Amino acid sequence: MTGTGPADRAPALPPAPPPGQATILVVDDSAVNLQVLVRTLHGTGHRVLAARDGRAALEIARRARPDLMLLDVMMPELDGFDVCRAIKADPATQDIVVIFLSALGDVADKVSGLALGAVDYVTKPIQAEEVLARVANHLTRQSLERELRSSRDRLNRELESTGRMQRLILPPSLPSHPSLQFAASYQTSRHAGGDYYDVLPLGPGQFGVMVADVSGHGAPAAIIMAMIRAALHSHPGTHGDPAAVLRTLNDHFAYLWDTAMFATAIYAVADAERRELHLACAGHPPPLLVRPSEGVKPIPVDAVPPLLLMELDTVPCSRVSLRSGDRVVFYTDGITERVDSHGQMYDFDRLAATLAAMGPADPSSMVEALEADLAAFADGHEPDDDQTLLVIGFE
Repeated sequence: MTGTGPADRAPALPPAPPPGQATILVVDDSAVNLQVLVRTLHGTGHRVLAARDGRAALEIARRARPDLMLLDVMMPELDGFDVCRAIKADPATQDIVVIFLSALGDVADKVSGLALGAVDYVTKPIQAEEVLARVANHLTRQSLERELRSSRDRLNRELESTGRMQRLILPPSLPSHPSLQFAASYQTSRHAGGDYYDVLPLGPGQFGVMVADVSGHGAPAAIIMAMIRAALHSHPGTHGDPAAVLRTLNDHFAYLWDTAMFATAIYAVADAERRELHLACAGHPPPLLVRPSEGVKPIPVDAVPPLLLMELDTVPCSRVSLRSGDRVVFYTDGITERVDSHGQMYDFDRLAATLAAMGPADPSSMVEALEADLAAFADGHEPDDDQTLLVIGFE
């Protein structure tokens, strides 16, 4: 125990308790009450510190960082409310559990204390059993909260690491061609995500374009996404045939057909010389054609069910002829389903209107403008789903 008085503001503190034991600071301007409280807590195995006034309590709290404080309300100079207010205002001490000690029975006083950040009240005259029970309950709760925060922080670190590794398997840069321009944007909802995009050089003026969206979020979706990328790159002989790409991927993951996972996907071959897209779709939103003279409209595609669900007997393909100045926008539903803090959805109409308002912009400018509009719409609200944009410009 450490006793303090008005003339002794910075006493020497006893050694910190071993792991698993708490530090409790008892604050009361009555020497008798202080002695009763210290005696009550003696034998609990916790380190017990004591202070006779508010200023000494604040000094000890800043130095010793107690886990819990039993704090008298009625004290000279700084009363318990003042001390609690200062404790909760300081980031270094704001996590201290504060239990008020008071002879006051007024509900308003209790409400005021709880509003300042205290968690409980013990009414004087003090009953030892009540003090021990309340202290034990709140220390247990604090320990569980710390374990929960530690687990959450550890999980966040793991997801951040997964997210960094995942980004390494996305294209570090996109190909360039005199008649084609590519630009992309990728944002995950929880450090790691299930969206995937790729642009594969196939030959003179031809490129394979993949955009996929694995169901769910976090590590499971990220693992499936990485597996899809590996499977795609391990079958280069299919890359010129959109139907073959989707069938091969689906067959490769036949062992996942009975799980709850699935992936929407769209694969296209862009031909710069012919100004043509040859594409196949598995449950994915169709790409948007942005043509200055005609506005914005979805490109019609015959879609099959998403991948990883069932056998796909046939996968139809679509061909679309394009013109100089056309832009083709691939996206995942995390774009149109982005919500703001009020639960309002960005939706397809706003996406189309934003694209239509851009005029004859280059793909990089279009991606930047869409990112800015999404951010302005969300107004700080974190995305609930992964978001991917990929724009092809035909010149």
